[in-house]
Amino acid sequence: MLLLTIDEVLEIHSRILEQSGGAQGVRDLGALESAVAQPHQTFEGRELAALEVTLVMNGFELAANVDEQEQVMLALAAGQLSREEFTTWVNQHLKRVAF
Repeated sequence: MLLLTIDEVLEIHSRILEQSGGAQGVRDLGALESAVAQPHQTFEGRELAALEVTLVMNGFELAANVDEQEQVMLALAAGQLSREEFTTWVNQHLKRVAF
């Protein structure tokens, strides 16, 4: 499986901020480095973008509209959705992409 490096994640973060706005910088670089080293351990907020990039790099995408993705991420961040429930949701919405 292809995974993103810390530099790639920071580049993606920078590009997202250029397009959508937001504060530059990383609140907790150590936590980000840990999440990149163990991507299956943490998914909250902006990590959905990194998840989607990782999926695309590996030939998949999430087959869910933006509103549904947002609701799932908000529920996850609020602790209303467990990691197991999130994993099930992702697996149910995976779609192979033809290159």
